[in-house]
Amino acid sequence: MDNKVIAKIKALAESGECMGQTDEEIFARCFNAAKKALGITPFDEQLAAAISLSAGRLVQMQTGEGKTLCAVFAACREALNGGNVHILTFNDYLARRDFEWMKPIYDEMGVSVGYITEKTERSERSELYKKQVLYITAKEAGFDYLRDFVCFDTAEMVFPEQLNMAIVDEADSILIDEARIPLVIAGDIAVKEDGGTAEVYKKVEDFTECDFEYDEESRNVYLTDDGADKAEELFGLDMYSEEGVPLLAKICACLKARHILKEDKDYIVRDGRILLIDEFTGRTAEGRVFPGELQAAAEAKHGLKITSRGRIMGNIALQYFARLYPKIAGMTGTAESAAEEFSKLYALDIDVIPTHLPCQREDKQLELYYDREEKRKAIIAAISEASAAQRPVLVGTESIEESESIAEELRRNGIDCSVLNAKNDAEEAGIIARAGEKGAVTISTNMAGRGVDIKLGGEDCREKEFVTSAGGLLVLATSMRESSRITKQLRGRAGRQGDIGESRFFASLDDEIMTRLDLKSLVPGRHYPSEKVSGVLDDKTLLKEAERIQRISEGNTCDERANLMKYTMIGEKHRELTFRRRKALLDGNYNSEMWQKNAEEAYGQAAEKFGEKPLQALQNKVLAALLNEFWCDYLDYTAYLREGIHLTQIAGRNPAEEYNIACEEYYDTAAAAIPDRMAEKLDEVLKCSKLSEYAVNAPTRTYTYLLNDMGEEFKAKPILLSVFSDEPEVKNEQLEKQQSEKKSFFKSLFGKK
Repeated sequence: MDNKVIAKIKALAESGECMGQTDEEIFARCFNAAKKALGITPFDEQLAAAISLSAGRLVQMQTGEGKTLCAVFAACREALNGGNVHILTFNDYLARRDFEWMKPIYDEMGVSVGYITEKTERSERSELYKKQVLYITAKEAGFDYLRDFVCFDTAEMVFPEQLNMAIVDEADSILIDEARIPLVIAGDIAVKEDGGTAEVYKKVEDFTECDFEYDEESRNVYLTDDGADKAEELFGLDMYSEEGVPLLAKICACLKARHILKEDKDYIVRDGRILLIDEFTGRTAEGRVFPGELQAAAEAKHGLKITSRGRIMGNIALQYFARLYPKIAGMTGTAESAAEEFSKLYALDIDVIPTHLPCQREDKQLELYYDREEKRKAIIAAISEASAAQRPVLVGTESIEESESIAEELRRNGIDCSVLNAKNDAEEAGIIARAGEKGAVTISTNMAGRGVDIKLGGEDCREKEFVTSAGGLLVLATSMRESSRITKQLRGRAGRQGDIGESRFFASLDDEIMTRLDLKSLVPGRHYPSEKVSGVLDDKTLLKEAERIQRISEGNTCDERANLMKYTMIGEKHRELTFRRRKALLDGNYNSEMWQKNAEEAYGQAAEKFGEKPLQALQNKVLAALLNEFWCDYLDYTAYLREGIHLTQIAGRNPAEEYNIACEEYYDTAAAAIPDRMAEKLDEVLKCSKLSEYAVNAPTRTYTYLLNDMGEEFKAKPILLSVFSDEPEVKNEQLEKQQSEKKSFFKSLFGKK
């Protein structure tokens, strides 16, 4: 914190001598505007955070410390220096709320401001993007970027050609947790029945655990030898032949949907639709679908209408979309634990801002229990004790099933509670805002209600004195999470702005993360209980290793993200190149000369028949449409390539290198074929009596969604490889035979279309 700069800002604000354009003068005017428009006097800590944001840094501030106001200072400073700022919020509710809340300050500053949500009409968006400051979710901004790729008239494009600065709220969620999730635009979405998956699902209902294996690390299902034989008998097709690969993908997806995906944990069924649950927030991920065949398989599992999502025309992961902004800043309550990732991916350095008042929250040590039954007893006892004292309690659970189960048990015990999970997230803000009321018991999944303050004594703080005397808000976490950031965010709901509070963190030896990462193997035998123990476990070695499990999980996740970049960077390079070329065709910066150079005679005839100027305009549109087709083919190819790239390990090759080589070869080969395809289009144009008769091949309808894509194919390890590793005595001729059987499959993967 630069106390000299902060003191200068406050002095300028008090004197009123702040009408210039220096950073300190702009901040001083913002300081006065906040006091005048909202009756808020910014803290020194908020000014320090605003200075960091303006410098393009990531600020870590505790819950309730006023991050929303800090962003206004930085946004005004950028806007008044000629820039445009997008404040990327966690959800639509916060985009609208923060706009309405902070607009009086922008008005005082003479800075134009707007907001966009999913419901904002496309016709209004172009003008809203011209505002100096815009509140919008990263998802909605990304979709607008993709929609422009399928436009054929620049007047229909809304996304700014030049981006300046993004301030990312809840940066850990958007830039880390959801960074890999691709935003997708598909074309010609005439939703139609797909009977194939339903038929496959029915046929594999009798498959047992002997017929397939599930790899915990890659979260993928594979057929065993028995399963492959059974499938080939059922479907009459070689599963590992080129023709059998699409069917194999369907079979594995159906088995995963049936045996691995859990309702009320991975997804819920609502209004005849499969709605995915975000693993980090516990909320429904609206508009997101499972990748590949898995969405249709999940629909088949519940007897729902199986729909086609149309042909993917464009996609971009949130990580790469954020990097389109030349300048990025961010705010979150938990940044330090992901500092290395923020630095590597976004060149973002972190400033930890101290709390305005000393934090009075007491964070208790991990409470570890033998099993879930013992843990549940302790959780119910803790809630009951707090409820008896009318102390508010916020319980962070791991799944919808657990949240409803705890709520049901509490109600049987005569304890009333509110449940906030993916089934009723429309009421989220209101439920969370009331979580600090006297006697309130709120059961929530993970990080529901991010961005919403929990005030002791309720929204009006009417009963704050009583709640404070009862110990403040008690936060309980019911299990070990994948990331310490989730735990810290949950703990941070208590102790707002110097309030008293407490957090307790429960775990058991049979929590999913403990078994998956094999806690027992990390603990010396005498420290791990050999039989059931009642009550909390107090062995220090056991506790130390249990806490290390979370760090191992975080390391694995970070490695996965880094590994995925090896595969996705090539696609981003090709996307940027293709999108840029297409836009240049439509905005007048570039005129195609493919017809002139590659079909000279036909072009001469067409120019004489239709006139050069209108023919040139049509050529640009035809090439733009062809680039859409080209990109669709590229995305189809890379999706197909991903399904089997792990098999290259059998031949001793590096899958990441092979994938990048294959993508580069395909892109270059397909691009080289465009002049010939353009010549074919010109022949079609010549058949028309007038240019208006020629219909450019454009999508009749587009549809946007998010793909729940975690790059699981890239983590896959062929079962054959593990077989050979486990049995070193296998003869070379056997290995060569297996490799020979895969030869046609490799050829289809790496051959040119």
